[in-house]
Amino acid sequence: MDGDMDGDMDGLDEFQMIATMLDEPPEPGAAAAGRRRLTEGIRGPRRRPLRSRWPVLGLAGVAAAAVVGAVLVSSGTSPRAPDPVDARPVSAREVLLSAAERAESSPDIGRYWHRRTLATTSVEVGPEGGRYQVEQRRVSETWARPDGQVWIADRDAGARPRTAADQAAWERDGRPTGWKGRSRLGGGRLTLAPGPGTVIKARGPRSFTVCDKEMSFTQVRALPTDPAGLRDAIRNAMLHNDDGPVPADAQTGFVRECLTGLLSDVPAPPKVRAAAYRALAGMPGVKATGAADDGTGRAGVGILIQDRGGAGTRLTIDPKTSFVLAETREPGGAPLPVKGHTLIHLQVGWTDEGPRIPALP
Repeated sequence: MDGDMDGDMDGLDEFQMIATMLDEPPEPGAAAAGRRRLTEGIRGPRRRPLRSRWPVLGLAGVAAAAVVGAVLVSSGTSPRAPDPVDARPVSAREVLLSAAERAESSPDIGRYWHRRTLATTSVEVGPEGGRYQVEQRRVSETWARPDGQVWIADRDAGARPRTAADQAAWERDGRPTGWKGRSRLGGGRLTLAPGPGTVIKARGPRSFTVCDKEMSFTQVRALPTDPAGLRDAIRNAMLHNDDGPVPADAQTGFVRECLTGLLSDVPAPPKVRAAAYRALAGMPGVKATGAADDGTGRAGVGILIQDRGGAGTRLTIDPKTSFVLAETREPGGAPLPVKGHTLIHLQVGWTDEGPRIPALP
């Protein structure tokens, strides 16, 4: 099943023309449209990274804590290569506001909210003087019903040399099929061979973590659908956090974590996701960074949402569907290695297909 979401862009077809995007102000018409969409006026307070990762489904085994990237594709569909794009510069605000329009019309029907991810991390192995990198891979899937019932599936997809140079070094090492030590993504020993996989039905209803708060399925679905209301909900979470109020210098990071989590980590309805995009468009420090790669070869548009201290979140957005392809957290200073630690969302959205052991990617 394709992940295409065909249809008119209502005057923003230029959004697809972004091979060499620059962070320029939008054209007058686009700027006016953006101002109309942003009349609720989101501010950008936000906090440092929480619990070493973005807000995620509050269930063990859904994703590895070491992961620092994420990819989201259209509801219930498999990834596809975006169409070729032209070279018209587009601003970050144009990209995010167009994404908001697309989010409002995304599918929201099915028996289960489903997320299928591929977590990868690089591990250095081999003898002294001949070290090389292997990429460990792990597939995880989650199915959540509106009544709160959740199933979790997990499978070791095996390791492999990361690059052509690593492949050559692995061959010089005698083509080993396993290495000492345990994997970084959970499970047993680091090996080339994939595991059999498991699927588990959780006992009783499970919750989602949104803005560092546990929420039921119903509560997630009832989140505000306008930027101002969403801002107020996030402000309330900041002031009544379980660990105490979020410090002023950490509030921008907190907001960023909340908003980006709503795009990919929980079953937020289309209008809530659209509000999150519009809120992101109103944050300070938002820049378009040009053509970007999601780490798997898919092209998109880079958006950097940065704190005053230099830390931030980098999004890669599909210019055709406006869905997020990749999300990487960056500390102050140099960016983290996208290909070293990545979480790829192979499928996110609603489906009628029930739980099963994950197929290998």
